[in-house]
Amino acid sequence: MNSLPALIIGGGIAGLTTALALLRRGIPVAVYEQAGAVGDVGAGISLGPTASRGLYALGLRAALERDADTPGASAARHYQTGEILGGAFAERDYTKADFSETHMIHRADLFALLRAAVEAIDPAALHFGRRFTGFTQDEAGVTAMFADGGTARGACLLGCDGIRSGVRAAMFGAAPALKTGQVAVRFLVPEDRARPFLSAGSSNLYVGPRCSLLHYPIRHGTLINCVALVCTDAWEGEGWSRTVPPEALRALFDGWHKDPAGLAAAAPEQKTAKWALFDRDPLAQWVQGRVALAGDSAHPMLPFLGMGAAMGIEDAVVLGRALDAGDLPGGLQRYQAARAPRAGEMLLESRRQSRIFAEGPESTSRLRSTAQERMNYDPASAPL
Repeated sequence: MNSLPALIIGGGIAGLTTALALLRRGIPVAVYEQAGAVGDVGAGISLGPTASRGLYALGLRAALERDADTPGASAARHYQTGEILGGAFAERDYTKADFSETHMIHRADLFALLRAAVEAIDPAALHFGRRFTGFTQDEAGVTAMFADGGTARGACLLGCDGIRSGVRAAMFGAAPALKTGQVAVRFLVPEDRARPFLSAGSSNLYVGPRCSLLHYPIRHGTLINCVALVCTDAWEGEGWSRTVPPEALRALFDGWHKDPAGLAAAAPEQKTAKWALFDRDPLAQWVQGRVALAGDSAHPMLPFLGMGAAMGIEDAVVLGRALDAGDLPGGLQRYQAARAPRAGEMLLESRRQSRIFAEGPESTSRLRSTAQERMNYDPASAPL
């Protein structure tokens, strides 16, 4: 690295974590976010052990333990009977060591603690309302261009701008994301309204034909975060977030067990959102000279492993380590070599599990547990 900052496009989880990972190693950064402010509100997120280890390595353990919840016992259950299903998700014991580092947190709270950590090191690192439009690079650095006509000069450019990444398009050409025929529906239920519908505990996964519902507590049990993943033949377009009428939400769970049906009926009328799910095939090349991709820009994946955010956090920590040696082009190549195989595997596995979920509860014996096979990974110590 030279005296120029690393230019980070995108102020989401991957972008903020990348900024923090570099700042912790003394590498200056400038984060450019097209929205007017950082933040992702309205839903919870579960951080598994690999994500937690990455955030611990960046000094955020105390903040996570302060702001997040730890899961209780959980199981995959039949959508009508509530009986525990077989397979990898049956009777998970979250007291075991491989689950002890799991945290559930409101997305807005995760954004707040990441932003606070970044600004504690560099209060001027974040730049809002800047829409990236392209870049040029030479042997000494990279110049980013923005829609307002401004430019920024950096030692490297890191695209953390999501599934419809402008950086990725500038590197390799624009290509549409892949439609999956699935929609995510998220809603939060206050605990006092949810309590009658938590007979099997506050954390559970109900699996039905072409629809599943996961719920778990956040904000120290005061809210129950719910996410339904629904197969639909009626495509809803590419809008990131659309309101779901209460009657449409309740209709998804007609004939279901009283607990998931009750949670849907208890959802606040104005705070249920849905969006269509897309993904992309694994990308063989993440790096082009001094420009690299991270998070969903490099490997957008479906939510059926619960590992999308985790992969962006892992990327960030490994990227910080890879650039710490000072050899920038070589560091980016080391980062790609360390991360692309794991990210590609997880992307394809999430796609495979989405098909199994769509088949309904009888298929769950074919689900694979991320805990057993993949949760030993530590981005702070994985080989480079």
